[in-house]
Amino acid sequence: MEPRHGIMKAFPKVKRAKVLQGQDAPPMKKKPDELEVNGGNPFSGVTVYLLPAGIGNARCQIFRRQIQQMGGQLESSLCAAVTHVVVEDSMDGDRALRLLKVDCLPSGVHLVKCTWLSMCISERKLLDVDGGSLLLPKRSSESKQESVREKPADLKSTAENVPDPETLQTKQEETADTTIPDTKEEVGGEEDGVSQSDLEALITGQHPEEESPGPSVNPNPEAVVEKAFPGKWVCAQSSQSKSNNFNKHITDKLELLAKAYTHQGDKWRALGYSKAVNALKSYHKPVTSYQEACQIPGIGKRMADKIDEIMESGHLRKLDHIGEAVPVLELFTNIWGAGAKTAQLWYQQGFRTLEDIRTRAHLSAPQKIGLKHYDDFLERMPREEAAAIEKVVREAVRTLDPGLVAVACGSYRRGKATCGDVDVLITHPDGKSHRGIFSRVLQILHEDGFLTDDLVSHEENGEQKKYMGVCRLPGHRHRRLDIIIVPYDEYACALMYFTGSAHFNRSMRALAKTKSMSLSEHSLNKDVVRQGSSKVYTGTPVPTQTEKDVFNLLGIPYREPHERDW
Repeated sequence: MEPRHGIMKAFPKVKRAKVLQGQDAPPMKKKPDELEVNGGNPFSGVTVYLLPAGIGNARCQIFRRQIQQMGGQLESSLCAAVTHVVVEDSMDGDRALRLLKVDCLPSGVHLVKCTWLSMCISERKLLDVDGGSLLLPKRSSESKQESVREKPADLKSTAENVPDPETLQTKQEETADTTIPDTKEEVGGEEDGVSQSDLEALITGQHPEEESPGPSVNPNPEAVVEKAFPGKWVCAQSSQSKSNNFNKHITDKLELLAKAYTHQGDKWRALGYSKAVNALKSYHKPVTSYQEACQIPGIGKRMADKIDEIMESGHLRKLDHIGEAVPVLELFTNIWGAGAKTAQLWYQQGFRTLEDIRTRAHLSAPQKIGLKHYDDFLERMPREEAAAIEKVVREAVRTLDPGLVAVACGSYRRGKATCGDVDVLITHPDGKSHRGIFSRVLQILHEDGFLTDDLVSHEENGEQKKYMGVCRLPGHRHRRLDIIIVPYDEYACALMYFTGSAHFNRSMRALAKTKSMSLSEHSLNKDVVRQGSSKVYTGTPVPTQTEKDVFNLLGIPYREPHERDW
């Protein structure tokens, strides 16, 4: 059976360093209590193989010395004695397996990042692999073994023994955390790494059970589309279908896990849980059985097993094993300007409270502002306050030119009762009068005392210009405000993008990709040529005067903003 990765039990199972003559030794399980009492040698019973690629010789030597000092054993290659394989933080699962020259890891072996090892050394104890494990792709050899077991009576029993389907494999190495995170729900532009399995997940809501070994091959887009009709795409459906959540007792618990993975920087696993939550919220009745859960698009067998556990016990055991770091990481990532990697770095440095960050951490200017307004930024504003903020910006804009258009996007435009921030999109129908107004609008708002802090005063994105800052209405809290100036020929795509939601945007982009098109906040392009995940030819923009034009060109019914709240 394959090991679980991610949020795991507080004391992971390990192997002893022992090899049988001529065959692999079976794993010998160490009692959890032994790990606690062995304070002087917290790595006793742990055998580590350091995959040197990307770590560097000097750092490897330090790690080796520390592991041995803490009672651990080292191996120079992957063998039966190894319990933990340590890789550099930015490596993905596919590359790790290729470098290890295996299709899958032996049972009981944990693939973890350097961050996990650093935290163990810093705290002088063996931590759970919560947040430190690497997402592994599912190999055909595993799928074949699983297919033998996949009889209806055995589905439930085998669910414990296979990796979670929601561990979606990232298609590119994780990038370093930046000082200024993208506070939107999505990174700008098209996601280039949409694989065949990603496309099927966005069509049906669930990832396929099997992936072929070796490098991924770019699918024939038409073949993928044939597997589903347009109505199956998230972007083709109304989010109002989930307005009555008949499975709230289940989705509440799954959302807690999604949130925990998000704060650990495990965005793909978090995305898997979020998709399952959306599928359950959209379901027309309460789920009553494991078999019924398996039939819901977006719910795989392992996710159905978790749903069944909640239905039977009212609880999910995984929630009991969220590491002690998760609440602290959540506290830190709520500081504007601090992403998951920064939060993990602060945790490794021994910081545990906001006071630690305030007095001991080296903060960038935006992070200082985020810390100063921590409580204000966390409290969502009523939509009436968001409307008042939009009005202030619109009035300032129209003092420059009455023909300028200013529209609040995001959750406000989707009709939400509360908003986390306000995004105001500005353009002019003549296609030219938007030029030169950026600094003048900001000057007016500063002079009026409406803008109190600048986070990013000027961000260029092609022809678009973006301001990220802090505003305050008289008698109200400080609020996050983004102002984006766009040319009119990009307005429709920009309006759709900044309206969201994130899940809706991903679905729209994936659908465009199946039609040899690409969709971004700038334009919808046709005749795009791709080789693998790279664009060989970016295509030519298709005129889109309105959002409806984008829907029509993609062949799906138009959805009002309030129907896009996935």
